[in-house]
Amino acid sequence: MILKMAQKSLFANARNTLWILAALSVSASLIAMFATVSFDLEKKMTTALRKSGPNAAAFFHLQGAGREAQSGDWRTFRKIIRQRGIPAAWLSFEIVTVQGKPVILALADSKELARLTPSWFVMGSRPKEEGECMVGKRVADLWKLRLGEHLLMQSLRAGGSVKKMNCRITGFVLSGDENEDRIFVSHAPLEFRDFRLHSALLSIPQGEEGIQKMNQGLHESGISIEIKALREIVYGERATLKKIVLLSGTASLTVFILTVLGVSSALLSRILERKKELALLQAVGATGRSLGGFLLLEALLIAVTASVIGCAVGTLLSEWLARKIFYVSVTPQWITLPITFVITLIVSVIAAGLGVMRALSLEPAIALRGE
Repeated sequence: MILKMAQKSLFANARNTLWILAALSVSASLIAMFATVSFDLEKKMTTALRKSGPNAAAFFHLQGAGREAQSGDWRTFRKIIRQRGIPAAWLSFEIVTVQGKPVILALADSKELARLTPSWFVMGSRPKEEGECMVGKRVADLWKLRLGEHLLMQSLRAGGSVKKMNCRITGFVLSGDENEDRIFVSHAPLEFRDFRLHSALLSIPQGEEGIQKMNQGLHESGISIEIKALREIVYGERATLKKIVLLSGTASLTVFILTVLGVSSALLSRILERKKELALLQAVGATGRSLGGFLLLEALLIAVTASVIGCAVGTLLSEWLARKIFYVSVTPQWITLPITFVITLIVSVIAAGLGVMRALSLEPAIALRGE
């Protein structure tokens, strides 16, 4: 009976009802959007950030009597990385001499290295074939090298023999770190392939936590390889994600406060428009408790409708926001529906409570006289 009365009352005051429903729906959609962002965007952002470069480096020095066993560890490590689908660039290093001066030669697959070092600025192009090389900017400035020029590199091998490799410079690299002191090749002659020092640039999901888990797994497997987090990158990612979550929380609180004020104002206006109706109900015996329950039931019906609308719209907004700003998609979170409903209900109850207090303060006789 009361439910039907509440429904009729809402339809009878359609203009005001639609205004309150619109305000609550906007609030619910923003709450659903920020909730979805808070629950899912951090994970997706971590994945997206992994495409912007490495967050860890793995090292293993092959030397001494145990070299064969250590080489096996490195092969096993590479297999683990491939099985887990972790983006990686594998580098091997050797000290060579150019014009009588020592410099580090780095062997790395050009495509792998390009995928893991998008921040590097390359003047020219990266090496693709045997006989091509890319030179660090500091090395190029030191020797006054030019694109297209040929470099003769020499290396002292086991037994005292000297191996030579000639390569054409295809590009200069500006990285802002020690890589500007190196020469990079993507292919090397057979006699140059017994590099003793190896490392890998890795893009490991879940940031520092993922790196720690991988180190623990390697240690438990007896693999003598250490993965070190690139601290400035890991810290920057963590700080960025925290700020996004904080921004979402602050925006949600602001939306909550503004919605309470807006809906309260609309409900009070609605009550003032219906003061004769409410006074008549009191005059025919309606108690303050039943009158308050009637008004709260109306608010509840609007809140339920607004929650459903807001949750759907909020999910679409979060998807649009994530794609436009962060270039990732978000997964709809079912938990946002109860969260949106509870918060919208709280807003409605607070606003309706203020309206009930105003309604109960009306004097039926005065209200019926139109004063």
